[in-house]
Amino acid sequence: MLKSKKYFLINQSSGQVSQARLESKRNTLTFYLPNSSLIYLNRGLVSTMKLFAGLDIGTDGARIDVLTEDLELKYENSINYELLSPRQGWAEQDPDQIFDVVSTLLIKVVEKFGQEDLYIVFCSVMHSIMAVDKEGNKLSNLIIWADSRGEEYRDKLSENYDSNLFYSRTACPLHSSYWPAKIMWLKKNISEKIDKYVSIKEYLIFRLTGKWKTDYALASTSGIFNSLNREYDKKIMKILGLTENDLAEVYSGQHIFEFKVNNREITGILGSTDGALANLGAGSINENKIVLTAGSSSAVRYTSAEYTHDPEGRAWNYFIDQDLYIIGEATNGAGLVFDWLKNILSYDDIKKFSRENLPQIPYQGNELIYIPTMMGERAPSYNEKTRGFFYGLSLNHSREDLVLAVYESIAFHLKLIYEDLKRLNNCEQIEIIMTGGLGLTDHFMKLLSYLIGEIKYILDRISYEDLLKYLSDYKTIKNKTDPDFTSYLDSKYQHFCKVYQHLQENYEVFTFSNKT
Repeated sequence: MLKSKKYFLINQSSGQVSQARLESKRNTLTFYLPNSSLIYLNRGLVSTMKLFAGLDIGTDGARIDVLTEDLELKYENSINYELLSPRQGWAEQDPDQIFDVVSTLLIKVVEKFGQEDLYIVFCSVMHSIMAVDKEGNKLSNLIIWADSRGEEYRDKLSENYDSNLFYSRTACPLHSSYWPAKIMWLKKNISEKIDKYVSIKEYLIFRLTGKWKTDYALASTSGIFNSLNREYDKKIMKILGLTENDLAEVYSGQHIFEFKVNNREITGILGSTDGALANLGAGSINENKIVLTAGSSSAVRYTSAEYTHDPEGRAWNYFIDQDLYIIGEATNGAGLVFDWLKNILSYDDIKKFSRENLPQIPYQGNELIYIPTMMGERAPSYNEKTRGFFYGLSLNHSREDLVLAVYESIAFHLKLIYEDLKRLNNCEQIEIIMTGGLGLTDHFMKLLSYLIGEIKYILDRISYEDLLKYLSDYKTIKNKTDPDFTSYLDSKYQHFCKVYQHLQENYEVFTFSNKT
C-alpha cells in the first residue's frame, strides 16, 4: 500500500514556499531548505529533531541556514569565494579555499547550536570536477561548469564516437561542461598519479568523513552516469579508461552520515543539487510547471516522474533523487556576465545602477544586440568555441545602452531555450515560475513577461514570517499592455536569434590563434 509523503518546499533564491503531496513507497517527510537544500527524514526521526540546516555550496560562495521544524529561521550566514580564470576558457576555484569557507560556516553553526539535535544537508552546484591522489589531496583546482578547456577532447570524442552514444546512455549532451572531456584533459595535464575524480561536494564530504560519497542527483549531472541503470555507464567508463574505484560511491540523497565539527558529532545528509532543488522550491513537481532561473547561469527546467529522452539530444535529464527527474536546458550567460560588466564599467553595484539608470518598461528601443556566450555555449547550440558579441555598436551608444543590451540578451536567451524545451513538454496548460537573484529584479521580470507571457513568482527578500503566508501561492506579472513595445521586443528577439545562430555557425572565422 502506498503511503502519503508530504513535501515542504522553500527556496531562498525564488523567495518562495510551496507544499505538495506525492505518493511514495517510502514513508518519509521531506523538508526543502531556504538555500536550495533538501532533507529527507524517516518519520521516526522527526519527533526527536530540533533543528535542521541547509549548506548550499554555490558558484559565488557558500551559504548555511538553520531552521526549526516549524520553519522558523534561527540563523543564516554566507561567505563568498573567488572564481579564477588564469587562461582563456578556464573557470576554476581553489577547493581548499571552499573547504575553509564551509568549515567556518559549520563551526559557527555548531558553536551556536551544537547542543541541539542538528541535521545538516549538503547541496552543491553541478558538473564540478577535480583530481585527487590516494590520500585525497588535490592534484588540480576545481574545474567548474563554465570551464571550456576540454573542448579539444570533446571534439576528439565526437570524431571517434557517435555523439549520440554519450547522450543516449547518460542523458547528458556531449559537451566540455561535462566530465568526459574534463577527465581527458586532467589525464593529459596532471603529471602526478590520479587516484580519483570528484566533485566539490565529494571532496568536502571526504575531508569531513574520510569517505568518498556522492548522491544520485549529482552523479547524474556528470555525463558518465547511466540514470536508467542507476550506475556509472560501463561503456563510457571503458572509453575514458576508468574503473569504479576512480569515482565516488553513489548513494540516495537520503543517505545519512556522521562527521565531527569542533569534536562534536554532527549528522549530515547527502541531499541533491542546486538546480534540482530549485525546481522543488519553486513548487514544480510535475510537467505543467516550468521553472526559469537567472542566477550565475540561466536554465529552464521542469520536473517529471518519467525519464525523458530528447530525440534532438539537447535537453538533459537529471535526478532530483531516485523518484523524480528534472528535464532542462541551460546556458552560461547570465549573472557571471553581469559580474564581468560590473568590473569593466567599474560599478560597485550593477543591479542598483540598473534600477536607477535603465529606462522604465516600456521604453524606446535601440538597435544594439548582445550575445552573452562569453564562456562558450551550452543549450541550444552546445558550441564551446563561441564568445560574447556586441552587434550594432555605434558612437551614439552609452554605458546604459550596453547594460540594457545585456539585460535584453539574457531575457532573449531564456526565451530561446524555453521555446526549445517546450518540444518535450506536452502539457496544454503551463505555469511559468521565475527564480534566481538576477531574474527577480523588477526590470528583468517585466522585460521577460513581455517576451514569454504571464510569470509567477514571490517577491525577493520577503521575510520568513510573510513567506509562510504565501504557501502554494505566487505573485503574477503580465505586462503585454503596450502593443508597440511588444512588437519591438518580438522583432529584436528575432534579430537576436539570427545573430546568435550565425555566430554559432561561423565563430571559428574570428579565432586567430590557439594560445596555450
